[in-house]
Amino acid sequence: MTKVKDIIQKLQAVFPEEIASSGDPVGIQIGSSDSPVNKIMTTLDVRPQVVEEAIRAGVDLIISHHPLMFHPARNLNFADPQNAMYGEIIAHGITVYSIHTNSDKAANGSSDWQATELGLTKVEPFCLDDDGIAIGRKGRLPQTMTAKEFAYYVKDKLDLKMVRLITADNQKPITTVGFICGDGGKYWQQAVVDNLDAFITGDVYYHTGHDMISAGLTVVDPGHYTEQLFKVKVAELLARWIQENNWQVELCVSQVSTNPFQDLF
Repeated sequence: MTKVKDIIQKLQAVFPEEIASSGDPVGIQIGSSDSPVNKIMTTLDVRPQVVEEAIRAGVDLIISHHPLMFHPARNLNFADPQNAMYGEIIAHGITVYSIHTNSDKAANGSSDWQATELGLTKVEPFCLDDDGIAIGRKGRLPQTMTAKEFAYYVKDKLDLKMVRLITADNQKPITTVGFICGDGGKYWQQAVVDNLDAFITGDVYYHTGHDMISAGLTVVDPGHYTEQLFKVKVAELLARWIQENNWQVELCVSQVSTNPFQDLF
């Protein structure tokens, strides 16, 4: 019988919990490492619709990118939808394991996956975290393009309906690019220090956008939901391990969109 700890052991080898950023609540969120596993679901977020999907599918282990519990619960009053979701997870014997910044920082993790999606060459570490491990990547585009062309390039490569372009000059030549997956707006000044032509990250704050323009940095904000690549890539790893170890475990990728935003044109 395959147990949660067998899966975690494999995940830990690729995404060590100890390299997660300070204070990032990765690892088991709810459940037990000794619980048996018959079916795994990968997801970006753990939201009520995802939990409902997991219950319908008979899932007993959810592996997510964003931690289920960013903040400690003050009570377990099920009148609160978040608490009600915790109750459903516990009632149905589901274990939730989260891999967040340790995926962003790992070799062959989220940052390297996105570098490949973006078609970058000469990829290097970008933005060292407190432990000296890079949380992002930087590299070169296949060819130089204008800032506006670059924004459309990111939109196409990441298969998005829209992106936000922050620049003082739509015609600025872009060759070198740095990026942080998800919300990395606080790291934008490192792109200036590294003399990069452009920076990519999600959830850029309005006033931060002004500061970026003043510093002469071009930024493309593709949103946060681009990190959904995690659930596909981790499922690929799990599928390989299931075969290699002859685990009698089923696998599925969440089909629920947890993007809270709709693009209206």
